[in-house]
Amino acid sequence: MAVGVLVWAVLHVLLMRRGRTPRPVRLPPSRDDPVSDALADTGPLPRLDDAGLDVTELRWIVSVAEIEPVDEGGWNTVVGLDDTVSSYADVAADGLEDALADQPGMDAVHHVDREVVLVRSVLSLPDVHAAAIRALLSIHRTPRPPRDLRLPPAVMNALADGVTAALAAHGFTGGPAPGGESTPSRHHTRGPLFHRVLADDGLVQTVELHHGFAPPDELTEGSLVLTVDVVEMATADAASSVGRCADPHVAVPGERVLSVSYDRVPATVAAIEQVLAGKALRLLESTRTRARIVDRWVSGLPWSVPDRLFWEAADVAARWGFRGHARDLLKHGPRRSPEAAAVAAKHGLHS
Repeated sequence: MAVGVLVWAVLHVLLMRRGRTPRPVRLPPSRDDPVSDALADTGPLPRLDDAGLDVTELRWIVSVAEIEPVDEGGWNTVVGLDDTVSSYADVAADGLEDALADQPGMDAVHHVDREVVLVRSVLSLPDVHAAAIRALLSIHRTPRPPRDLRLPPAVMNALADGVTAALAAHGFTGGPAPGGESTPSRHHTRGPLFHRVLADDGLVQTVELHHGFAPPDELTEGSLVLTVDVVEMATADAASSVGRCADPHVAVPGERVLSVSYDRVPATVAAIEQVLAGKALRLLESTRTRARIVDRWVSGLPWSVPDRLFWEAADVAARWGFRGHARDLLKHGPRRSPEAAAVAAKHGLHS
């Protein structure tokens, strides 16, 4: 799939900097289809749940593109990561940057953002694509411990205390975990969680602070990941859903339909509030209804669908009654996709 809007936003900033270097000449592809070879060599994937995931989708949810060499690093390739890669590994906490840097032919790697990895390499784009897939699968099997030290739960809770008032002003409740404890989830230790219920549309919006790390040298500021989710409630009974969300460390019941993460946010109250005001809360305000969420997906056509794969977004749109939007999403997705065909058949979208 195409590199997302966030990828190009990051690259636009980088391209404005000085220090460009000439574009290196790339080597020819090592094989006819390096990506197919990487997918054929996957072997068992022990950490997958019974979710019926098909590794062939990695061809679409991991993307590569050539860019003009930028910054002092001379980065000439961008690897784009769809949010769906979280089904395979936590790219931030499990060590994707190190795993990709260890792949043959990688001169330098910089994981700029959850969805953006910059690479300097003379390998062909198909070979970089294959290397990124191999790196992702390697940390799926054997996560790499972070080089940084995890921020203690008490520190994360103190940060949550500091932003509680700002979030409460927008109708969010929740916050620090009772007693300063944290609850491990499948891929990471869950951090302080805030939520607000949009009962009219059967949605819950959440703001989570997690993956807090402090550099071991103590010379630079710690950081964390701020993630916002929109979840379709599992029940039409809003009061029941609110009750099940009361504990800030109990997963919101329902299906996540939209998720955006802001990585490497400095671990200070001021920095978190800046990201909340400038990005996260604006996004959540613009996705307060099902209609606005579907409009967000369609607005990215024909190049990308924010937050979801084409057929996943189409499935949700059709289920919500936005059949025209669902057809538009399927029309611009990868051709001959069996997943898209299944969604079209499920909802009768061919007629």
